[in-house]
Amino acid sequence: MEVRTVSLLPTELPSAISVRDLYCVYSYYYTPKFVFNGEQHAPWEIVFVQSGRVVVETPEYTHTLRRGMCILHKPWIPHKIRADNVPCYVNIISFTAEEDTLILPVADRPFALDEVSQNYLFGIVNDGTTIVAGKNHVPEMKKFQVRKFAAHQAVKNLLELLLIRLIRCNNDEIDPKNSESSKMNSAVLSVINFLADHLCEKISLERIAKKVGYSVSRISAIFKEYTGESIINYFIRMRIQKAQELIVANTMFLREISDYLGFDTIQYFCSQFKKMTGMTPLQYKKFVQNSDTYCDTNFNKV
Repeated sequence: MEVRTVSLLPTELPSAISVRDLYCVYSYYYTPKFVFNGEQHAPWEIVFVQSGRVVVETPEYTHTLRRGMCILHKPWIPHKIRADNVPCYVNIISFTAEEDTLILPVADRPFALDEVSQNYLFGIVNDGTTIVAGKNHVPEMKKFQVRKFAAHQAVKNLLELLLIRLIRCNNDEIDPKNSESSKMNSAVLSVINFLADHLCEKISLERIAKKVGYSVSRISAIFKEYTGESIINYFIRMRIQKAQELIVANTMFLREISDYLGFDTIQYFCSQFKKMTGMTPLQYKKFVQNSDTYCDTNFNKV
């Protein structure tokens, strides 16, 4: 049997946007009164709010960013940030890129990131924190973190995809309601949203798995791969973040907060709070009173 030789025409794959260098990937907790008086620098900077509410300010505008929102600061533009009287968890990514003029239309305006864009950003944070760890004031890698194969390329590609997606959204080329995303990444975000919606309830892994359409073992493995934490540990961390907000609000006793968030006992609540923050609830209350502090994700004061 004779094998036929086929001549194929190649299609070139030029890059419209090319990320050149990564400078930092910060993941910080802000106390409710935290204020950063500003800086300016050569790289672009993405600010994304995972929880809480922050106010960003430049000489040209002031915007309030809520959970799931981001903004892109242009190079050399002075910018400030402060917590809006609630504890916040914020990701900051700085980078340089070729073809800066293509990015300009999406700079300086708040975006509510859709599911796909958030997945890209989470991937950038997960891999990015390992490749810049210990540099430019980025915390050293945590014990559970591992630098994965091709992490540098993954971050570069995800950053470029995120920028492309923001530009397409800005050009009305994407309807977020009809957008498709990676099935695995979508499952992770679905779990996170489900946890957020049932923060004060007792929920099981079986219930979570049924909600997202996976087996318990499969969704647990996917979630750990993308977040670096188990679902239960992530859920406890979310509850502790909510507890921080309630402690700052000072409208409930500690036992009431413990019961409200579904902890079995006040002792277990206090032990988990200290495990996550390095402080007891009472110590944390003193810590944030008249404080303008921010911490890394290990709660080391910066």
